[in-house]
Amino acid sequence: MRTAVVYFSLVASIKESNLVSQTEYSAAASTSNGLTVQDAVTEYVITIPDSKKRSVHPELTKFARWIGPNNTLESLRPSDISPYSETFGASASDTNKQRVAAVKDFLNYVKKKGYIEVSLAPHIRVRKPTMNAARGGAMRRRDTEVQITQQGYDEMVNRLEELRVETVRLAGEIERAAASGDVRENSPLEAARENQGMVQAQINRLESTLKVATIIDESERRASDHVQIGSWVRLTKDGTDMTVDYQIVAANEANPLRNKISDISPVGSAILGSKPGDEVIVKAPAGEQKFTINSIF
Repeated sequence: MRTAVVYFSLVASIKESNLVSQTEYSAAASTSNGLTVQDAVTEYVITIPDSKKRSVHPELTKFARWIGPNNTLESLRPSDISPYSETFGASASDTNKQRVAAVKDFLNYVKKKGYIEVSLAPHIRVRKPTMNAARGGAMRRRDTEVQITQQGYDEMVNRLEELRVETVRLAGEIERAAASGDVRENSPLEAARENQGMVQAQINRLESTLKVATIIDESERRASDHVQIGSWVRLTKDGTDMTVDYQIVAANEANPLRNKISDISPVGSAILGSKPGDEVIVKAPAGEQKFTINSIF
């Protein structure tokens, strides 16, 4: 019997370590009641001191535009949030730290209010890669295949088309803003250009992923008796009747709210290659916990 031991932080793995039931996720979703990102930003800004509103509100407006102001909070996932860090560039300046702090505080607020189940704040941060690391990372991204499910592939393609339509709309905004006055003091023009850059960054990321994507062969996956990317796995916590179903997916397809966990996440990486009957021992801050793989489907 294979036993996997994995250490992980409480913050990054709340959903995995607690193995909360689907009912609890549904309850959190109903709490948000379809609240959009923009509505949540408006609600949050009202709660902060007037002294902070002038700096925080514009930053959260940028974030809302980037993530999609009409997207619901319950639809957000970590893989949607983390790419926003790229808009800060590779600089750990005080300005970027303040921008990150503004978004983190907002994400912590919606989590505390129960509008989202999984904490998204840890997934946004200022990155400052070294020259060698950045160069090596770029080479690896060009050469590495990404295994994704057919559903994940289709969702990325659809999102890419939506973003391309958005670029056309933003181009119109830029044209109208440029014609409205002095370009040196033109806030609408500056905002439209910034939005265009953010949308283009998302397009580039999706195009890069799709370029190296390999769609998982469902027939081969179902024929295997071992956990692999694309597998649905049912786990049971030792000594209880508590069970949870997870699908193991690539990092850019992960969505804990839909029980899709990354193959590089603590639990995901631990159970890869396992088979029904194998045990996974998780060493969390609260102590070791044992889980059994019931089935693969």
